[in-house]
Amino acid sequence: MALRRLVILAILALIADRAPARADSAEGISYRTQIIVPGDPDLASEMHDISHLVAKEGAKVDSELTLRRRATADLDQLAAAAHAAGYYDAELAYDIDSKNRPWLVSVKVKLGTPYRLREIRVVTPQGDVPPLAERFDPATLGLELGIRARSAPVIEAEAKLLGYYTTRGRPLARVTGHEAIIDRADHSMHVTYTIVVGPSAAFGKAEINGLKAVDRRFVLNRLAWKEGAQYDSSEVDSTQQTLVASNLFATVKIAPAETVGADGRIPIRIVVTERPPRTIGGGLYYDSSLGLGAKAFWEHRNLFGEGELLHLEATLAQSDYGLLAQFKRPYFLVQGLDLRAEASVADLMTDAYDSKRATVFTGLDYDFGGKIVGGLGVEALKGRVEDDTGTQDYTLAGLPTFVRRDDTDDLLNPTRGTRLGLTATPYTSLSGSSLTFLNAKLTASGYQKLGSSGRFGLAGFGSMGSIAGTSLNALPRDLRLYEGGGGSVRAYGYQRAGPLDQFDNPLGGLSSLVLGLELRTKITDTIGFVNFIEGGNVYDSSLPDLSQPLLWGPGIGIRYFSPIGPLRFDIATPLDRRSGDGIVQVYISLGQAF
Repeated sequence: MALRRLVILAILALIADRAPARADSAEGISYRTQIIVPGDPDLASEMHDISHLVAKEGAKVDSELTLRRRATADLDQLAAAAHAAGYYDAELAYDIDSKNRPWLVSVKVKLGTPYRLREIRVVTPQGDVPPLAERFDPATLGLELGIRARSAPVIEAEAKLLGYYTTRGRPLARVTGHEAIIDRADHSMHVTYTIVVGPSAAFGKAEINGLKAVDRRFVLNRLAWKEGAQYDSSEVDSTQQTLVASNLFATVKIAPAETVGADGRIPIRIVVTERPPRTIGGGLYYDSSLGLGAKAFWEHRNLFGEGELLHLEATLAQSDYGLLAQFKRPYFLVQGLDLRAEASVADLMTDAYDSKRATVFTGLDYDFGGKIVGGLGVEALKGRVEDDTGTQDYTLAGLPTFVRRDDTDDLLNPTRGTRLGLTATPYTSLSGSSLTFLNAKLTASGYQKLGSSGRFGLAGFGSMGSIAGTSLNALPRDLRLYEGGGGSVRAYGYQRAGPLDQFDNPLGGLSSLVLGLELRTKITDTIGFVNFIEGGNVYDSSLPDLSQPLLWGPGIGIRYFSPIGPLRFDIATPLDRRSGDGIVQVYISLGQAF
């Protein structure tokens, strides 16, 4: 009997020793995951992002068996990612170290030899060579022979192949699929795309539906093509973008008809849904120097039926108030030319001066294509400025000109592309102080995503201003150049990133220089975080004196990505703090700082 008990106890002990470890049911097992992918950090980052093990690290498991099941399921998903990256012989394994606290799950990936693209073919459903194929270069699809055989570019090439034909007069072309065959003998991939080319065609009559308050001429004036010209889908896409950008339509759909007419032309069907033409809105803003402020506006985007814009705006703040009226007549006289007129009155109170100013302007803006816009106009200023030296009145006439290039992907939250701008305005006196000078400013900014996750981005900007033809003392203080505050050097108060007088008031200058860099991190779809550093200064000469150091200041910020754009909260501190500078500056506003 005793011997039987001993045998039973031994068997139970053996089972307990070999059974999967089980944590206390009230606590569970905590673990962390590491994914090791030698030689390809981008793939390692991608695997980390899609791993269920990583995603569920915060949720404890009830047993080692459950954890192993989770890891085994993860290997299939991670292996698919390796295949999609061109590693079709990848080997994956995992190991669990229960001695670590928390437990450590190590996923080790042996990639093997990457597969390369060896052949790209395009055929018709009958297996023949389609028209235009003799001029076809696989590189135009992003598929250069010899590159790693990743699945994403192979799939994306279908749309590019379709575009190759639809931009060359084949409106009814369609890609019916592709076949990718891998050859394990030489680690290669061979891809065949099948396309139905369809007949060639020219642009036919535009059929427009859905218009109510918008005049038909507004749409016709924005067509990027001419009737009778060879069909080109890029011109259809350009027209759609133009109509959407007008803000007159909630939806815009443009597509060719199902058949080509006997005359070789294909009708183009345009279906739009109009938006309400009027908008009323407003907002609040705050910064440490200017205090709290509010803006309200009313606008009508289709005043006379052809997209005429009338915008009225009022500002009321602790440091300034003003009224602004803007009118814009798009496509004035010729396509791409806009007529613009503005009138404003403003009262601004700063540490440097108190200024009252009225401005009227009228001018023309022209879209040169390629994301380039330029313009010129006539402007009149009448102002009175008071500072510690007294009161000065002036009336000026100016000829503002500008050229601007913008290929960024978003107005309020750009993540890629560049912006370049140059403005130049010669002024001369009509009455009051005798002044003749040129005010010019060059600005540049760039945006770049970092890594494959899209969570990180780098943004940088710089600007240089110059006033030539007058002395600093002759120039009224509200016409001088200043830096500091939102959109400039955020660590310093409004207009304070420059020399100060004996009363710690900004003096302004005849030239300015500002540089800035910002690292943008998207934590979730709606929350972001930024680190930035900016430096700037103003100078009493017409060109920046690089022997004088910039005033630098770092900062951090939080972004909430709302449907109308990112809401930002920034706080920055000056590195070269002077007696009149605050320890920190705080900004709350809509949109990125630059």
